[in-house]
Amino acid sequence: MRSAHDSDRGTSTAEVAIVLTVLMLTILACMQVILLYFARSVALAAAQEGVRASRAENASRTAGAAVAERYAEQTAGGFLSGISASMKETGPDNVRVMVAGQSLSLVPFLASIPVEEEAAGVIEEFNPPARTR
Repeated sequence: MRSAHDSDRGTSTAEVAIVLTVLMLTILACMQVILLYFARSVALAAAQEGVRASRAENASRTAGAAVAERYAEQTAGGFLSGISASMKETGPDNVRVMVAGQSLSLVPFLASIPVEEEAAGVIEEFNPPARTR
């Protein structure tokens, strides 16, 4: 005669396997979100650095994109690939730098996630004080 416990044999192993699979997928998803956030942070910092370089008085207005790209490559550490930076003046006294790239993907079947960030600033200009008499 079979006891009532014989029909439950192996259920705890199956439950543990399911729970651990869900737990590991949750951890993997969290790590992917963290990598995406880091890639966006690097792209934004690079764009801000490019704006700083190009908005200084008497600075080359085209140097911002090169500075941003170099900064992103040095800082990303492989977490941001396919880095490209572009720059445009959005008026006579404004500059905008855009940085784009691909975030690192931990999941083999998931394509790299595109990352785009931009920063803008006013071009610095020295205006001597007006003389009053």
